Amino acid sequence: MKAFEMMIKLFEQSWPTKYYLLLVALVFADLVLGFGRAVVLHKFNSTIGLVGIIKHVMILLIPFMLYPFVAAIGYSGVADGIILFLVMSQGGSVLENWVALGLPFKAEWKNFFDDQKLAQKTQYGSTDESNHQ
Repeated sequence: MKAFEMMIKLFEQSWPTKYYLLLVALVFADLVLGFGRAVVLHKFNSTIGLVGIIKHVMILLIPFMLYPFVAAIGYSGVADGIILFLVMSQGGSVLENWVALGLPFKAEWKNFFDDQKLAQKTQYGSTDESNHQ
């Protein structure tokens, strides 16, 4: 019982972190922009949408559930690093949806991201975008 009380105390003191709150904001933005992209491009599919929502919920739920345990053993820095990796991933998805919707974006940045995306596809041999929300 004492361990449970310690976990609750740790959870209250150190959670949620600013990195996790940033992740929540980016996941929400990605969901909204992804839905808008699907509607605008006439590619809305409820099955794909449900899979995307489940993925986004898992992206939020797993760090939320594991962080207090990882922090309790002294590795909160590692957990923050993993959350920051998820933040960068979601940030890329938000930018991709933003550009796909035709919202304002600097042309040179768009060219940079397009070049990086092409280089990644060439390096890894991936040309299928249907798995991305």
